[in-house]
Amino acid sequence: MNLRYYPVNFRHYVKYKIGLTPAYTQTSESERKCLQKYATGKKTLVEIGVFEGVNTRQFRSVMNAEGTIIAVDPYPRSFFNLLGFAWIRRIAHVEVGKVNRGNVIWVENLGKLAPKEEKVMPHLPVDFLFIDGDHSYEGIKGDWEAWSDLIESGGIVALHDSFNGKQPRIGSEIFTQEVILKDRRFTFIESVDTLTVIQRN
Repeated sequence: MNLRYYPVNFRHYVKYKIGLTPAYTQTSESERKCLQKYATGKKTLVEIGVFEGVNTRQFRSVMNAEGTIIAVDPYPRSFFNLLGFAWIRRIAHVEVGKVNRGNVIWVENLGKLAPKEEKVMPHLPVDFLFIDGDHSYEGIKGDWEAWSDLIESGGIVALHDSFNGKQPRIGSEIFTQEVILKDRRFTFIESVDTLTVIQRN
């Protein structure tokens, strides 16, 4: 997440609360339409990297009416909230709360540690996983190793920033192209902008 392009601070929070600005997202409109298509009707969804909850809200609006979405984001606090992370968390909770459908489990932890949370374990395995957290090579490696075996047969995995066609490539792109897309447990379905969608065999 590059806050250089997303100046999250108290001013942004107030403008969001009074309706002058929407919640921020780093997914494109095409990516969101793609995500919506594959999340529709799913019963147990996981999103790693919630940010301000735009995609989480969308997932909640289309998932199974009795489904559960597990929203994973560490929301690290800085000293006296100088970097505004507390405002991101507040906006996310408001945004996701706009939809009253199914259940939401908030997990303030790293994606790779979330499956071991007591409140998460009863909901495993899952049928939809969106990875959009730590975009470093080690970050997505940890998320993938923790979650890839917890996807139901036929379940969907969507990976953000998994392809951008630019140099130098970022860690999440390298790991997706060199490791995930070669994983024989999964089949490639499609890619949209920087998003890659695969399915568990």
